[in-house]
Amino acid sequence: MKDCTQIVFLLLGFLALSSCRDANKAKSFEQMADRIKAHYVEDSRVDRLELRHVSTLNGLLVEGYTTIPEAFDSLQKVLSDGGFVVQKNNFRLLPDAELLEGKTTGIINVSVANLRSKPGHSQELATQALLGTPIQVLDFQDGWYLVRTPDRYLAWLEPGAFVGMKLKESKAWFGDNLRMYVGPAGVMKSDGEEIITDLVSGNLVEYTDDEREADKMVRVRLPDGSPGLVEGKYLVLPVMYGKTLQAEALLGMAYANTGRPYLWGGTSPKAMDCSGFTKTAFYESGYVIPRDASQQVQAGEEIELTSDFRNLEPGDLLFFGRYRQDESEKITHVGFYLGEGRFLHSGADNGRIKEQSLRPEDEDFAEHRLKSLLRARRLSPGTKGVVPLGEAFGDLLR
Repeated sequence: MKDCTQIVFLLLGFLALSSCRDANKAKSFEQMADRIKAHYVEDSRVDRLELRHVSTLNGLLVEGYTTIPEAFDSLQKVLSDGGFVVQKNNFRLLPDAELLEGKTTGIINVSVANLRSKPGHSQELATQALLGTPIQVLDFQDGWYLVRTPDRYLAWLEPGAFVGMKLKESKAWFGDNLRMYVGPAGVMKSDGEEIITDLVSGNLVEYTDDEREADKMVRVRLPDGSPGLVEGKYLVLPVMYGKTLQAEALLGMAYANTGRPYLWGGTSPKAMDCSGFTKTAFYESGYVIPRDASQQVQAGEEIELTSDFRNLEPGDLLFFGRYRQDESEKITHVGFYLGEGRFLHSGADNGRIKEQSLRPEDEDFAEHRLKSLLRARRLSPGTKGVVPLGEAFGDLLR
């Protein structure tokens, strides 16, 4: 009996020591993984490294994913050369071509697709994408796809909003017959006058009509192959590789959305948030810029702010926000400068896209905006973060 008791105590001691070693190993792995994530993931809105691990008596159980090849290689090296016992390694590099059956790209197939921060219709609206826009398809979970939009943004999309394709198929969509719809809210109809889909400015369709008469209904096709008729006068060749951008043209696109409602996460002519508004005007003008205000403030070139706004030009972006306790900037809002101290923006406090003034003598003076004005940037072709549509699309379809 005494011998049995001693054996039990020895086993318990061994298990306690093993558990301690396992806990230390797991902690060591977690710290290494955190260092890899901190090094490679500068902005989780455009790149991800998600990792889960459990320590067992038989070793580590590791699962998760990353969108960064270098981060994937670094973590695999840690697992193989770091002295860890790994029972199961299910850490994946996205896109997961096997899971997606090779369909790692796609084309948006509805006028405006709603992309969520997490899988599920009740999750936060993160951003939107317009009909005909290419996406990179990365992963599939709980009936939703993790996708990347041309501005590099990552979000989750339901399968009905796009057509999944293999790379060659997606590239074929962007041929010489691609057209951009630039009219007011409209529709695409069948020969029998049945509405196939609604349309908003910025939508891309394939022109299939032999007769190129702008004053008539012309034949077009959606990414899924559905044919239909659209008013020809509203179809134009998209600016895919522009090198210049006139402020008048950019602000014309912006003014066309005056009065549209504010919507957190909105980036379409149906409704938009502040950065969605500026992004949409650039998109319709043939350029992709970063999605959020805190990203857009890193694009273009800095313009010095003065009390009389003398350095600013119409079309410049104004950035608003506050200073944190550590004196760093927190950018929370953006709008277009119009000249004469006036600006056009989509603000939640206004409820819609509206023009206001930064000058106290004006009736529509927005005092809280003047007090929170922090930066100004000029986003012109060739400057950081201002990418022609064709180049941004091509980056996704490699």
